[in-house]
Amino acid sequence: MFEGSLVLGATLCFFAWWLQSIEKQGWPNETFVTDLDKEYRASRLDSRRKIHYLIAGCGVLILLAAFSGPEFLVAWALCWTLVLLGLMVVIFLAAVDGFRCHRYHRRKLPEIREQAFKSEDS
Repeated sequence: MFEGSLVLGATLCFFAWWLQSIEKQGWPNETFVTDLDKEYRASRLDSRRKIHYLIAGCGVLILLAAFSGPEFLVAWALCWTLVLLGLMVVIFLAAVDGFRCHRYHRRKLPEIREQAFKSEDS
């Protein structure tokens, strides 16, 4: 149980760090030129940073639960309860991020169509 908690906690912390570093760099072929793009990127960075901190916090709580062990049952149960609540919040915020992405693409679609029609006319 102790070793499994260490692996899980360290994995969550590493995964949160990796996601945050990828988000800062941006994905290949990702450009943000228009005001709509820049507004979306700023809100996306802020939202995803919160999600990554929550994931890392859950990893730290799992590590604390591992070190507290069954000897300190109250601390162990509190840590795992907070992990459960934290991951539920992560799922909720990820759904909100998905809706934000959908709204952005819906607002961006006319611009994409216009560019496609210009390239067909050339």
